[in-house]
Amino acid sequence: MEDIHALIQKLDWDTSEAEQAEAIHKLQDIQDEELRLLLQPLGKEYWDGAAEVIVKLGYPSVKPILPGLLEWIQDMNWPGAGRIAPLLREIGDPLIPYIQDVFRNHSQDEEWMYWIFEMIIDYWDKDQIVQIQEELIRLTEGKIIALKALRTLWVHQIYSGESVLLLLEDKMQRSLTEIAQLEIAYPGIDCEALGRGFSEAIFTPELSRAYIEEHREEFNFCHRKSTLHDFVSEIEELVSECMGSGNAPA
Repeated sequence: MEDIHALIQKLDWDTSEAEQAEAIHKLQDIQDEELRLLLQPLGKEYWDGAAEVIVKLGYPSVKPILPGLLEWIQDMNWPGAGRIAPLLREIGDPLIPYIQDVFRNHSQDEEWMYWIFEMIIDYWDKDQIVQIQEELIRLTEGKIIALKALRTLWVHQIYSGESVLLLLEDKMQRSLTEIAQLEIAYPGIDCEALGRGFSEAIFTPELSRAYIEEHREEFNFCHRKSTLHDFVSEIEELVSECMGSGNAPA
């Protein structure tokens, strides 16, 4: 096989279609110890081609790089992520230990966990969900990802609709209480006016930086309040879904 690095160089977006197709074909003879070189190589302009090679190799050929493939969907805007996600979804059970590791050790990365739910877990069957049940239950203690976990436990009949509704009511009350406490602690802040003021200064970097610094505390308040209101809206959506299904999954 041609030098592996030279072939990867031909995965560039600007490479001719014929050359890129030839490189993708030749890279399917890659050795296990070189597979890691396909994990988001060089710059983003090479990632679509690398993902195409990985998908063509398929499972179990890509088993040695499963953790790296899971990292690829940390951001679904990344080139190649849309090709990698369906492959991971189809792999199923062998991926479970790596997802458990993310849920246990990277729970602060909510965007990554969100995409794992959206791209993989939401497509799994109950047998697979039961295997990550412990992690899902632990995730229900948080906020945004907690709702994804609760919905999964409900849909697969691990939690009853009644139990989920009780947990959602508790989260709702806690969030509304936190909003009320924020408004007491920071009275009179007009978030819309704050936003308008920033919009007027945004095209002058010096002014915008000074405006943010001057109103940092108000910005923090408005961001926190907005985040809580969004969370309450998501709770209401899940409550509506549970109630609309007669407290049982569709």
